[in-house]
Amino acid sequence: MSAEIIKKIVSIFLKKDIENIDSNTRIDNSAIPGSVLLHRMYSELSKNGFTVRDPSQIRTFGELESELFGNKTLSDNLKPDIELNNVKINASTKVQKVDISMAGIGIDIESSLNLPDTIDYFEDQFYIDNFSKSEIAYCSAKLNPKSCFTGRFSAKEAIVKADNVFINTKFSDIEIKVSNSGSPLFDGMNISISHLNVGDVQISTAIAQKQYFSDNKDSAEVEASFPIKNDLPNDVIPDNQRSKKSKYSLILILIIVSALFFYINSGLL
Repeated sequence: MSAEIIKKIVSIFLKKDIENIDSNTRIDNSAIPGSVLLHRMYSELSKNGFTVRDPSQIRTFGELESELFGNKTLSDNLKPDIELNNVKINASTKVQKVDISMAGIGIDIESSLNLPDTIDYFEDQFYIDNFSKSEIAYCSAKLNPKSCFTGRFSAKEAIVKADNVFINTKFSDIEIKVSNSGSPLFDGMNISISHLNVGDVQISTAIAQKQYFSDNKDSAEVEASFPIKNDLPNDVIPDNQRSKKSKYSLILILIIVSALFFYINSGLL
């Protein structure tokens, strides 16, 4: 019965028939579009009693079998006799993920439609796995909680891309705090989160950059520290000049990413 549950959950997120899944079937982000859906799959497994210690290391269904059962394997011919009522995949909305490779910079785009609906964010396994209690309390109080959660999930993805030291860190331990002015904060990173609507689809974008120059990590202003062309060495460039140019650079990148996403999904590109 447990084997059937595991294969049924994976088949839902892969959108494949259960008989088409074997040990070589890819179950990472190359097969499951969007980080949110991948995290939802592992939360669903965890809710059913199958916790994976490090999902980032799992590439195939066979590796998932080894992680959960050691040398035991699941039969390729299992037929499900259960129905998972709480797993819903929004197949109508496809989000084009944009990943710009720059040193110490991570960018991510997510759709709030891919996050699960729930009547209690504190009790839902997906939100427990991916957000701290403080984050759940903060977003739950918002007029549009799912948009808030989506922005923070996107920021966590951007943080991992900006610094791979967090690649094995649980998302619930990557806590996005809030400054006195309402800006998102994460120690050692400059973060920017933006929300936009593309038709009926709500999108959240986030940029994270490792801090290289800032000495004041508790600043209420979230400022970026891109290298700046200047005749003076970095250590003698005025802080306000560096911060101002850096902030404009982050805004420009957000505009470019948002425009690129819009044109891709509108069919103009």
